[in-house]
Amino acid sequence: MPPIDPHRLLVLRAVHRTGSVQAAAAALHLTASGVSQHLSRLEAETRLVLLDRTRRGGGRSAQLTSAGTALAARADGVALALAEAQREADRLREGTQGTVRVGGFATALGRLVVPALLELAVNDPALHVQVREVSAEEGVGLVRAGELDLLLGERYSEATAPGTGPHPGLVEDDLCRDHFRVVVPRVWAPPASLGDLLAGPWVTTARRHGARQILEQLSARHGVETGHQHVCTESPTMLALVAAGVGAAILPDLTLSSVPTDGVVTYGTAEDIGSRVLTVVGPDHRSTATHRFERVLREIARTTLGGEPG
Repeated sequence: MPPIDPHRLLVLRAVHRTGSVQAAAAALHLTASGVSQHLSRLEAETRLVLLDRTRRGGGRSAQLTSAGTALAARADGVALALAEAQREADRLREGTQGTVRVGGFATALGRLVVPALLELAVNDPALHVQVREVSAEEGVGLVRAGELDLLLGERYSEATAPGTGPHPGLVEDDLCRDHFRVVVPRVWAPPASLGDLLAGPWVTTARRHGARQILEQLSARHGVETGHQHVCTESPTMLALVAAGVGAAILPDLTLSSVPTDGVVTYGTAEDIGSRVLTVVGPDHRSTATHRFERVLREIARTTLGGEPG
């Protein structure tokens, strides 16, 4: 007896699910005669009658025999096995091309990409990731030049249509929302209000950075002029100054989870002071390897910062 052709089992499965040869043919992108031929050959291979041809209702509907129904049920496992084999073939076909080149700013790389690398080393060792620390402007240029596959960035404004936002021609996908917090020196007495805190000294960033913009928005909202400001470019420097008692600061959760915060406490306020959206920028058409990496990255972001953008 010849072996059963698994693809013909899938044809039988489609007839069973759709209830007719015509519908199965449409689902499988075959002709009706092609489906009938596959069924006839499957019957010859199995030496069983699989289709009840006495109850086809003018040839439009189709009902399987008990043997046909039993084999159709087995076809679910065949379909799953073939799908897994196809995914494995995609992986193997990529071979040395199963590499993803990822760029971004230091905190995102350290808190999101590095854990993703550790998970991939265990669960998907065939996928290789190359990491490059870059500024947003440099990273966008490298993506356009084809030297980076993905760029981790940040956005403070609302999302725009793909290809029309801050990086025309590229797709910017939201990764997760990162909330900002006010941190103060542990040695300070608790401020009476956020307004009183705003009027004191601050450790902040250059004007183009989000923390500085949030500070200015809060000051305008409360009608307060901030006190003396220390301006920094690196988060560890900011936190060191806050710990030394020279001022308060505004920093995102991702940074606070990655930098030592001894001598610093979070100032509790019911007011939402703002947030940023961490994003993934890349070309519209991405490789299978890139999609595999993004899935792991999203799971890491979800567990680190507690969910999708919202």
